[in-house]
Amino acid sequence: MSTISTIEFNLTTLKTYNETMQAFEDTTLTGKLYTVEGVTDATGVTLRRLSMAELVMVVCLARAAEKERAVIDIMAEMESTTETLNNLTAIEKQILEGASVNSITGNFNYNGTTYTRASDFLKVVVYGYGSSDPNSPLLEDIYNQMAGGTSLFDIATEYAYNGTNYSALDYLDEIGAMDHDLYGVFHMVDVKPDDESSLNDIVVINLMLGLIAPPVPSFPTGCTWGEVEDILNDRYGSEIMSSILARKDYLNQNYLNNQSLPSSTDQLISDIESKMDSLNSFSQQKMIELQSETNKRDQAYDMITNILKSMNTVQVGNANNI
Repeated sequence: MSTISTIEFNLTTLKTYNETMQAFEDTTLTGKLYTVEGVTDATGVTLRRLSMAELVMVVCLARAAEKERAVIDIMAEMESTTETLNNLTAIEKQILEGASVNSITGNFNYNGTTYTRASDFLKVVVYGYGSSDPNSPLLEDIYNQMAGGTSLFDIATEYAYNGTNYSALDYLDEIGAMDHDLYGVFHMVDVKPDDESSLNDIVVINLMLGLIAPPVPSFPTGCTWGEVEDILNDRYGSEIMSSILARKDYLNQNYLNNQSLPSSTDQLISDIESKMDSLNSFSQQKMIELQSETNKRDQAYDMITNILKSMNTVQVGNANNI
């Protein structure tokens, strides 16, 4: 909610006669201007001083913009629901024509995810199975931190797997998202001795790098452990990130494969129809919400016209009286 402030300013000073004092006195006429948080002048820094008419426009337009966003969100929801209904209809049609649900493929979008198999789409949309393996968000977190520029060595978060908390590096190895030979190199560097000047293990690291597909990095003479970490992360960071995504996709698909659909075609069709009825009811409800938000948006625009018209009538009346 924006903060509105009031500013008083001096219009002029007049002499008025005070009957009680039997003398003329200075009388100051004052007016008010307003400021609204976020509405600045040409400098982009100082809050712009607004008249009452301008204040009305700012408040009403802010309200209209808020309702416009709500309208857009509802329309996006309805569009997504329509797409889901179209996908369910297409799948149902093929099943009725005799196709096995496991043989139906395509691009079925739902909540930002594209499923290439109708069976996976139905498992998520109709039967409410989760679309991802429980480990998927953890892998995504590691990926996002690395994509944001954090070295795999520097990720401080711990990740639970089979009842044990692991560092990001160890977790990737446990879950099979990292080449084991490459993990050996990273792990050796990760458990380096406290004395960072001691690089006795650098020979072993170089020998282990011989197990990794070329090109392999080289370490300059006299480099520190921090430099070793940087070299390894720069060389293998993108490769590890790709491996994380591949493992995440594999786990998600394996998770869906382990979920089951009804063996009866009649039951499957009945469940699809039930979901479609539910989505149609949802669309009708959203249509009512859309109409309501649209009316509120239009009322905000109408309020500007009505209030400014009333203020103009008052000002014209004042001018005529003068």
